[in-house]
Amino acid sequence: MIPESHTTSSSVTRAGQNSAIFLPFGIAVFPVLFLYAHNADEMPLGDIVWPLGIVVCFAAISLIILRFFVRDFAKRALVVSLFALLFFSFGHVVSLSRSWGQQLGFAMGGTESYVFAFWCIFLFAGTYLIIRTYRHLSKLISIASLVVWLMVGMQIVQGGYVLASAVSIDDTRLDLIGRPAVNNPPDIYYVIVDGYGRQDILQDLYDYDNGPFIRFLRQHGFLVPDSSRSNYCQTLLSLTSSLNLDYLSRLARFDRFSKDRNQMAHYLKNNLLFDFLKNYGYDIIILSSGYTWTEFNKEERILSPGMTLSEFDNILLATTPVPFVMSYNKSQYDLKRDQVTFMLNKLPRITEGSAPRFVFAHIFAPHPPFVFGAHGERLEHTRGYRIGDGSDFFKEGGSHAEYINGYRDQVAYLNGQLEPMITGILDRYGDNPPIIILQGDHGPGSELDWYSLPNTNIRERFSILNALYLPGVADSLVYDKITPVNTFRIILNEYFGSDLPLLPDSCFYAIITRPYYFFDVTDPDNPAEFPGDLR
Repeated sequence: MIPESHTTSSSVTRAGQNSAIFLPFGIAVFPVLFLYAHNADEMPLGDIVWPLGIVVCFAAISLIILRFFVRDFAKRALVVSLFALLFFSFGHVVSLSRSWGQQLGFAMGGTESYVFAFWCIFLFAGTYLIIRTYRHLSKLISIASLVVWLMVGMQIVQGGYVLASAVSIDDTRLDLIGRPAVNNPPDIYYVIVDGYGRQDILQDLYDYDNGPFIRFLRQHGFLVPDSSRSNYCQTLLSLTSSLNLDYLSRLARFDRFSKDRNQMAHYLKNNLLFDFLKNYGYDIIILSSGYTWTEFNKEERILSPGMTLSEFDNILLATTPVPFVMSYNKSQYDLKRDQVTFMLNKLPRITEGSAPRFVFAHIFAPHPPFVFGAHGERLEHTRGYRIGDGSDFFKEGGSHAEYINGYRDQVAYLNGQLEPMITGILDRYGDNPPIIILQGDHGPGSELDWYSLPNTNIRERFSILNALYLPGVADSLVYDKITPVNTFRIILNEYFGSDLPLLPDSCFYAIITRPYYFFDVTDPDNPAEFPGDLR
């Protein structure tokens, strides 16, 4: 047991002891609630359940273990509080140190190591002083507990306000109708390669010839339009539109000034296509991507490589020393590599469920972070794990040259993995081939500004790879400028006897903080007028 100093009176009063019970738990849950409260319109409430449970359990277990070394409960609570405070401030200190170092012109390699060393010194010194103190701590503990729980309450109020102010949406979705019965409906693979751009854009902006891969696709029966574009410039917008076979402005009456992505996520997770296919007996199989919105619902069959982290998990972990400690074994970048590799390897080998199947895979590549070299080599980064694209990538410390080179190499690696994946799927089905859609949700973002349409290269961001394997369907139905909103309209018409008219192929830009404020950029030379700062 660690020796403690004593005076004739206890170092804390009973009031201090009572306050001490709440202090470590308040400090532990505050970072989780703070992160959620400031992103409540972009993340589902369910994302915080596991992090909250983990930090509460950790605080409780720490208090129990310290009982064997420190007799005074209040001192144990202060030690755990100190650890929690340092734990969740680590990433912020690293970021500030890098920022100050860059401003002063210092090379900032190894910043995490220096901060971690000081972190350990401060923790041990603080723990020693708490245990050895002669001072009365009751007032300090009472004030600290009050302040911490007031701050926790503010986060709960802020997050609750966002949830309570969410606008109810009038559902205006179309009614999908197919034939009463379909004999031997085909399996369907919908593979999203996040941020995969069109061949001409890769050549012009990235000096990358994607011709060999396009020829491979065409030689294996894929239709690859030369001028395909995405309907939206953000993943959530694009996939919600594609899987509901409609434009978002027709899908529901969204408030265009709202920041609440949860409203749209409802329509992604409960999309029309899944409902339609379930009525025909389809098993919906989802390969876990780590992207919050495409984890879908529990009733779908989710396949995962094991340990996966959501966006919320990754952002929260970036504030802690966990990624630094993990880097000696498996970093957040390694987990991302494992996830992409799992999906590419699993797709040709799916045996779960009974036919017919609809398999959805959202592969988070070639989108940043760039974790693969051109030949699959492991890439690491000096800065913390980030998934930002476009102007966010540059704000987080990335350079234009890094984006160009990283994106180009990741496309090269991805192509080398997609080819055996595709041949594996086709070989497995033999004479009864499935439908395969290989599609970018939007284009790359080396010239994307999340807050300015005039500063965004519209052609780059909206140009996409769009490859469709549609056995038995006339080539003429897949025209040169087709967009994803019409993909499943063609499929349901041709394979299920629906009678859905094709929609105009339009493109809409929205800044990252106003996802429902759409600007028509169908004609990139004459886009809709942008009013300025909408943040």
